[in-house]
Amino acid sequence: MLAGGAALLLCLVLGVLYALGLPPFKDKRGEIKASEMCGTLGRSSSTAAALKRVLPDKSSYAFDGAVTDPRLDDVDSSYYASCFVNGDGKQLVAVTAEMMQYDKADEWVKDVVAENTPAGSMTPFGAGDKAVASDKVAAIYFPCVARGVGDHMSVVVHLKRPGSADGDQLRKGLISLARNAALVAHQKAKCDAPSKLTH
Repeated sequence: MLAGGAALLLCLVLGVLYALGLPPFKDKRGEIKASEMCGTLGRSSSTAAALKRVLPDKSSYAFDGAVTDPRLDDVDSSYYASCFVNGDGKQLVAVTAEMMQYDKADEWVKDVVAENTPAGSMTPFGAGDKAVASDKVAAIYFPCVARGVGDHMSVVVHLKRPGSADGDQLRKGLISLARNAALVAHQKAKCDAPSKLTH
């Protein structure tokens, strides 16, 4: 009877571990290869490391990115690029880069960034004309066009499903992703204004 009870308990414990996807049933974490990442994120080892830091463990990762509104020449005032990172069929991260113009960068935070996370949870970091981050979002507003009032570029990284890292590590990872995506956007959008991305 004791042996039967132990066997039943073992089956119950194994069933719970299987249902929760915990060891020994946990899938091996998928590999994040720089060559498979969106070009709009930058295909550097630092981008891959930042993704590994912020993403939850998934058995596979997929990237879907495009520049749907390229800036064709110096008089073109529009640009839009995106990258979506999925894991096991669920969207984990959304990254957008869009040309826009705000009179005040604080209005950009309120209108564009704060729709992803409360403005009060974000703290500034050094990049562009304005940069803010939390453990869920990192965003940079930086100069793109030098002439006149000058159009800016808005880069927003939104972490929809965080990994197990603590809040500070998530924030650092998102900042690294935002900086890399901003550097790519500055180049792809043919920006001629100093980006002020490296402080």
